Amino acid sequence: MKLSIVTINLNHAEGLAKTLDSAQGQTFRDFEQIVVDGGSTDGSRAAIEAHADRIAYWVSEPDGGIYAAMNKGLRRARGEYVHFLNSGDTWAASGVLERIFAQIEYGEDLLYGNTLRPDESGAVRECRHPEALTVAAFFGFGVCQQAIFYRRALFDALGEFDESLRIAGDWEFNLRALMARRTARHLPFPVAHYQGGGISTTRKDLAAREKEIIWRRHLPEAVYRDYERLMFLEAECQRLKSRGPRFLRMWNVWIDRARALPWLGKRGAGQ
Repeated sequence: MKLSIVTINLNHAEGLAKTLDSAQGQTFRDFEQIVVDGGSTDGSRAAIEAHADRIAYWVSEPDGGIYAAMNKGLRRARGEYVHFLNSGDTWAASGVLERIFAQIEYGEDLLYGNTLRPDESGAVRECRHPEALTVAAFFGFGVCQQAIFYRRALFDALGEFDESLRIAGDWEFNLRALMARRTARHLPFPVAHYQGGGISTTRKDLAAREKEIIWRRHLPEAVYRDYERLMFLEAECQRLKSRGPRFLRMWNVWIDRARALPWLGKRGAGQ
């Protein structure tokens, strides 16, 4: 089997049905669907049962959170690759899986595409991920979980998602794979439609704290100090940009004059 799709859910019956409909609408069929529900009380179980003929495995019971649920689904996965498409999220098009898997055999540990996601106005835009993954890609958002296909054997080698993390467990695993020199390939087209609005969006303070813990865990101290300095410079750059274009023009004029001063001083001294 080529692919296992793991969908986790908690009290989001409408979104769960939407995700399962999207998976069942795929033209590529060499996959299994796994659903891990955290003991929902809103009718999610009925949504699962309505799709039961296309679900390889499902469970509805309390669990330890997002990454405990993802690990539970992972342990049931039999596909060569595993994809985590949470309730409410959908594929970008009905032919996405066929475009990825029907013709090509991959050797990479991670395949990752782009995502479609709503912006602040509600309009859908394409979020493009970098062509090559580097540590710098994780200074910000990293790669959206809904865009990634993991080779199943990768988890056997590196372990599962860290269940002590509430928000950044997938981000941590992706960084862990990168630091272990695992291979990745970018698929330059939208893979999934990410609805947004989850805990990683609403609890940015917690996400930042978890990422700091992860950086300290994975980076040598000397490299971590460079990371802190870069983050400071990035923040200063954003602060200056927020002052508006007129301020930036004045800033650039000041910089140009400052650069010219040593040259003017040397010229005057030689005359």
